[in-house]
Amino acid sequence: MKKIFIIVILSLFAITYGQKKKDLYLFTSFREPATEGLYLAYSEDGYNWKGLEGSFLKPEIGASKIMRDPSITKGADGTYHMVWTTDWKGGNGFGYASSKDLIHWSEQQYIPVMKNEPEVVNVWAPEIFYDDVKKEYIIIWASTIPFRYSKGVEEEKNNHRMYYVTTKDFKTFSDTKLYYDPGFSVIDCVIVKKGKKDYVLVLKDNTRPMRNIKVAFGKSPLGSVQ
Repeated sequence: MKKIFIIVILSLFAITYGQKKKDLYLFTSFREPATEGLYLAYSEDGYNWKGLEGSFLKPEIGASKIMRDPSITKGADGTYHMVWTTDWKGGNGFGYASSKDLIHWSEQQYIPVMKNEPEVVNVWAPEIFYDDVKKEYIIIWASTIPFRYSKGVEEEKNNHRMYYVTTKDFKTFSDTKLYYDPGFSVIDCVIVKKGKKDYVLVLKDNTRPMRNIKVAFGKSPLGSVQ
């Protein structure tokens, strides 16, 4: 039985039933060995889900040509922007593509956000967030750079911290910076806007034997790094 891994609920997806439109939650996922690409499911209440048949985008970039951890957000212009993990180990970037309808996609691009870190082990689970205040996109991900941080009980090659870049057009990107260092190995972060100057960061403590979910809070989507 194929397993569905990292889940990201991103934006409301409008589909048409006859003449009526209904807002639905969209669920992105992948299936091991992650070579088939993007899978989608939808829900009316956020609890009960129905899968849509087949893959919506097959990965073509990255050394491994896989798609793990697909993350989608909808911009102010109605365009959907997606980022994903292209390699389980190795690689210094993530994949990117855009779509107006989640069916027809742009040419896939590889964004080498850790190109200035030759010792980087991985670039995992990029998460994309649209900042409607600054009108820009924030992309965060987990990477391990051995011997950069105190590692606790984790091995040097499994000691992740969160990094980020920003962009307005997906052509030029800010310099890569540290996003979040909680003092332990952290992965799979998701930014949620609750209200004006009220943001939540949902994160996974990846330190054995913890391996649990925590939350952090900030007055902006960049939290204390801003």
